[in-house]
Amino acid sequence: MLKPIKNIVRYLIKRRHRKVFREGCVLSRFIARDIRREVMILSAHDIDDGFVTARIRTTNVMYLSRGVVSSHAFGPPQRIAIDQLWVWSGQPWGGLADGTSIADKI
Repeated sequence: MLKPIKNIVRYLIKRRHRKVFREGCVLSRFIARDIRREVMILSAHDIDDGFVTARIRTTNVMYLSRGVVSSHAFGPPQRIAIDQLWVWSGQPWGGLADGTSIADKI
């Protein structure tokens, strides 16, 4: 009884991934209070395996709005797992991914 339900859930997740992660679209999400990540989907060929090829740009919007950093381009294309797209390894308040702050270096 449990296996058919799991299969239905997997089917629905794959269907949603195909709808959301379309080639050419740019997805944006806040991953910390002042950190926004934008993902440009280049290829969704491996979407059923849980991977996409994308270019990623992660920006501290507080630093950007204050003029501390300038806007930068998307990074190089990379194959990344869908469940790792929105993972933030830094502090919940933002800062940099290694847990430091630009203000610490000034």
